[in-house]
Amino acid sequence: MRTIKKQTYISDQSALEGFVNEATGSSWIAVDTEFERVRTFYPKLCLIQIAIPRHSVCIDPLVDLDLNPLCRLFEDSGTLKIFHSARQDLEVLQHSLSVTLSSIFDTQIAAALTGYGDQIGYGHLVKEICDVQLSKAFTRTPWGRRPLTDDEILYAIDDVEYLDDLYTHLLEMLEKTSRTTWLTEECSALVSRDLSGNDPGAIEKVAKACRKFDRITQSVAHALARWREERARRKDRPREWILATSVIVSLAQIRPKTLSALDRIQDLEAGTIKHQGEQILKAIRDGENAAPSFKPFSLSPQQDSETKALGNRLWKRLGELCEAASVPTSLVARRDDIRALAGGCLDLRLMSGWRKEFAGELLSKMAFGTN
Repeated sequence: MRTIKKQTYISDQSALEGFVNEATGSSWIAVDTEFERVRTFYPKLCLIQIAIPRHSVCIDPLVDLDLNPLCRLFEDSGTLKIFHSARQDLEVLQHSLSVTLSSIFDTQIAAALTGYGDQIGYGHLVKEICDVQLSKAFTRTPWGRRPLTDDEILYAIDDVEYLDDLYTHLLEMLEKTSRTTWLTEECSALVSRDLSGNDPGAIEKVAKACRKFDRITQSVAHALARWREERARRKDRPREWILATSVIVSLAQIRPKTLSALDRIQDLEAGTIKHQGEQILKAIRDGENAAPSFKPFSLSPQQDSETKALGNRLWKRLGELCEAASVPTSLVARRDDIRALAGGCLDLRLMSGWRKEFAGELLSKMAFGTN
């Protein structure tokens, strides 16, 4: 029979320290967060939910609390931290509390490795494993608002209430299929990745938008994207609020030299010109000066028909392997990875760790005809 947990909303220091003392030494804690990221570059931590075997709490970080005791709990390598879809929670905890967690178990990844499909939601997994239908009444709650209602707090606590049951069930399935090391590898990669908000994809998005233009245009777009990234971080504002990607593309193409010329750029706001116009002009000049040594973004070269056919065969074989093992193909490799393998590239995630053992070695033999 499932243990019913005590549920507590924590908004004072003595209650926080009492709970941390209670949780210290526990073999596991279940963790979730609520945050907002609408008007900021960095996520704003609004709630921290934690469950231990007989107690679930919702901690309010927006009141005047010293959260250092909680940080020590998070950083205890002897306590397993159970999350569902941990990446954003790890990011917000690192940014807000300056903690780096180790020893985690992500139930979403574990579910993908045990036949529940790719990126299954917490509610759906709870229904599948615990046969409990969780409420969806407060999915759009602005968690930074105070006061929160009792129903909203209970809804937030539900996000950790069943994580231990999911963990127990999924760990048993991983052990039965000899995939615990797969999960360990995935979770280790998750905690070791850059969680500081650095997103090469944001600059790459600009590069892709300019990929058909000449070297100078691409170099200027890159310089503007880097300037936007630095300013978004410094001001803690969304990138697109600083300078829209479409505006960056226009600026890179036209390359205005004066403030008055900036005024003729479509969708570039007057306030932006007034306060950041000189910086934008400097970024354009920097991009022009760097153009001779700039490496343009290039599209993947067109593959010949034989290589394409090989890629198709490899992709089909990967699909067969994944279907037989009830593992999502997307978790093992992307289609671009298979195209790259067909083209002779071995520097791929597919060719390391559990992926290599599961599929990479076999596919490379198919690609290169080795025994």
